[in-house]
Amino acid sequence: MWNDRYANHAAVRPNTLEGHFDGVGQKSGDRNQQAGGLPVSKIATRIARRQLRQKQEEERAIGQRKADEHYMRLALQQARRAQALGEVPIGCVIVKEGQVIARGYNRRNTDHNTLSHAELNAIRKASRKLQDWRLEGCTIYITLEPCQMCSGAIVQSRIDRCVVGAMNPKAGCAGSVMNLLQVKGFNHQVDLTTGILEEACSQMLSEFFQKLRQEKQEKAAGNTETSVSADQS
Repeated sequence: MWNDRYANHAAVRPNTLEGHFDGVGQKSGDRNQQAGGLPVSKIATRIARRQLRQKQEEERAIGQRKADEHYMRLALQQARRAQALGEVPIGCVIVKEGQVIARGYNRRNTDHNTLSHAELNAIRKASRKLQDWRLEGCTIYITLEPCQMCSGAIVQSRIDRCVVGAMNPKAGCAGSVMNLLQVKGFNHQVDLTTGILEEACSQMLSEFFQKLRQEKQEKAAGNTETSVSADQS
């Protein structure tokens, strides 16, 4: 009787030569070929595609960074022009489709005009170049974080992207005091990138103000000596 039961059991047992079953009706070989319901070959393909996309994104980011640094160096050249006039060294360039269409630098004291900031000077030139107040598709590169006036002008001119060198903790309106470039209530928001050649931009400003303070101290010291000499005479 035991032999009959064993014989019946053996009769329904699958042929081991055809593959080992795991108890749920699936061959172990099939299980090795699948993971998460997908064949191993498809999973490998997906991983390879994901890695390719990541590599492409990294390459694009590196390329964008190099381009940003290139145009910020051009903005620094404009800042040096302001410095040569005794102005606070702030420079700006506006780029469209890989071409610089306008340049500007701070001329506020030279022009005796509150509006003569680097950004506004460049925006005026760009609008004249394109014959349009809308500067869509443009990127503006500025060595110092824009003030409230210039940030408003950047939004109003519909510039797509703003790239900033050094931040301005006391007056900057692209993230320091406030961020006027990305107010959700406005009908236009500007993509923002900060910290491009930040050290070079900050150093230029620091050296300018250090020299200015030194000149004031020397002038004050000279006035004191003159006053003392006058009293002694």
